[in-house]
Amino acid sequence: MLVVWEPILATDWKAPSRSTLARISDRRARQFWDPQHLVAAEVARVAEQKSVQPEPQCCVKKGFNWDEVALYGPHARWSDGPVPVYWNGPVYRIASALEKALNEQP
Repeated sequence: MLVVWEPILATDWKAPSRSTLARISDRRARQFWDPQHLVAAEVARVAEQKSVQPEPQCCVKKGFNWDEVALYGPHARWSDGPVPVYWNGPVYRIASALEKALNEQP
Protein backbone atom coordinates (compact mmCIF):
# COMPACT_ATOMS: atom_id res chain seq x y z
CA MET A 1 0.00 0.00 0.00
CA LEU A 2 1.34 3.40 -0.94
CA VAL A 3 0.07 6.44 0.91
CA VAL A 4 1.01 9.70 -0.75
CA TRP A 5 0.69 12.91 1.24
CA GLU A 6 0.71 16.17 -0.70
CA PRO A 7 0.06 19.82 0.07
CA ILE A 8 -3.56 20.66 -0.76
CA LEU A 9 -5.02 22.45 2.24
CA ALA A 10 -3.58 25.59 3.79
CA THR A 11 -2.39 23.47 6.73
CA ASP A 12 -0.39 21.17 4.43
CA TRP A 13 2.67 23.41 4.05
CA LYS A 14 5.09 20.81 5.40
CA ALA A 15 5.51 17.03 5.49
CA PRO A 16 3.01 15.15 7.66
CA SER A 17 3.81 14.85 11.35
CA ARG A 18 4.37 11.57 13.17
CA SER A 19 0.83 11.72 14.53
CA THR A 20 -0.54 12.14 11.01
CA LEU A 21 1.56 9.25 9.71
CA ALA A 22 0.34 7.13 12.65
CA ARG A 23 -3.20 7.24 11.21
CA ILE A 24 -2.07 4.54 8.80
CA SER A 25 -1.00 1.72 11.09
CA ASP A 26 -0.79 -1.14 8.60
CA ARG A 27 2.84 -2.31 8.52
CA ARG A 28 2.59 -2.97 4.76
CA ALA A 29 1.97 0.71 4.09
CA ARG A 30 4.71 2.93 2.72
CA GLN A 31 4.07 6.63 3.17
CA PHE A 32 5.57 9.39 1.05
CA TRP A 33 5.53 13.17 1.10
CA ASP A 34 5.08 14.53 -2.43
CA PRO A 35 5.28 18.34 -2.23
CA GLN A 36 5.56 18.64 -6.03
CA HIS A 37 2.37 16.58 -6.72
CA LEU A 38 4.37 14.25 -8.98
CA VAL A 39 2.28 11.16 -8.16
CA ALA A 40 -1.04 12.98 -8.62
CA ALA A 41 0.14 14.36 -11.97
CA GLU A 42 1.18 10.90 -13.16
CA VAL A 43 -2.09 9.30 -12.06
CA ALA A 44 -3.99 12.01 -13.95
CA ARG A 45 -1.82 11.51 -17.05
CA VAL A 46 -2.41 7.74 -17.08
CA ALA A 47 -6.16 8.24 -16.46
CA GLU A 48 -6.43 10.52 -19.48
CA GLN A 49 -4.90 7.84 -21.71
CA LYS A 50 -7.28 5.08 -20.62
CA SER A 51 -10.80 5.34 -22.00
CA VAL A 52 -11.97 2.53 -19.69
CA GLN A 53 -10.50 4.24 -16.64
CA PRO A 54 -13.03 4.54 -13.80
CA GLU A 55 -13.33 8.11 -12.63
CA PRO A 56 -13.63 9.06 -8.98
CA GLN A 57 -16.82 10.85 -8.02
CA CYS A 58 -15.04 13.56 -6.09
CA CYS A 59 -11.84 14.92 -4.83
CA VAL A 60 -10.22 17.45 -7.14
CA LYS A 61 -8.74 20.52 -5.53
CA LYS A 62 -6.29 22.98 -7.05
CA GLY A 63 -6.33 20.76 -10.14
CA PHE A 64 -5.09 17.69 -8.25
CA ASN A 65 -6.91 14.54 -7.25
CA TRP A 66 -6.67 14.02 -3.50
CA ASP A 67 -8.25 12.17 -0.57
CA GLU A 68 -9.06 9.15 -2.67
CA VAL A 69 -8.14 5.51 -3.14
CA ALA A 70 -6.99 3.80 -6.32
CA LEU A 71 -6.91 0.02 -6.03
CA TYR A 72 -4.95 -1.94 -8.61
CA GLY A 73 -5.01 -5.69 -9.15
CA PRO A 74 -2.31 -7.89 -7.61
CA HIS A 75 -0.20 -8.12 -10.78
CA ALA A 76 -0.51 -4.50 -11.91
CA ARG A 77 2.73 -2.80 -12.91
CA TRP A 78 2.94 0.96 -13.24
CA SER A 79 5.10 0.60 -16.35
CA ASP A 80 2.12 -1.10 -18.05
CA GLY A 81 -0.22 1.83 -17.34
CA PRO A 82 -2.66 -0.26 -15.32
CA VAL A 83 -6.33 0.57 -14.91
CA PRO A 84 -7.48 0.50 -11.28
CA VAL A 85 -10.21 -1.94 -10.33
CA TYR A 86 -11.55 0.66 -7.90
CA TRP A 87 -11.02 4.42 -7.70
CA ASN A 88 -13.05 6.79 -5.54
CA GLY A 89 -13.13 8.97 -2.46
CA PRO A 90 -13.12 10.76 -0.17
CA VAL A 91 -11.45 8.05 1.84
CA TYR A 92 -13.70 8.29 4.90
CA ARG A 93 -16.83 7.77 2.75
CA ILE A 94 -15.71 4.81 0.67
CA ALA A 95 -14.18 2.47 3.25
CA SER A 96 -16.89 -0.21 2.92
CA ALA A 97 -16.86 -0.09 -0.90
CA LEU A 98 -13.06 -0.35 -0.86
CA GLU A 99 -13.22 -3.35 1.46
CA LYS A 100 -15.69 -5.02 -0.91
CA ALA A 101 -13.38 -4.35 -3.88
CA LEU A 102 -10.42 -5.75 -1.93
CA ASN A 103 -12.36 -8.92 -1.11
CA GLU A 104 -13.20 -9.41 -4.79
CA GLN A 105 -9.51 -9.51 -5.75
CA PRO A 106 -7.91 -12.91 -6.37
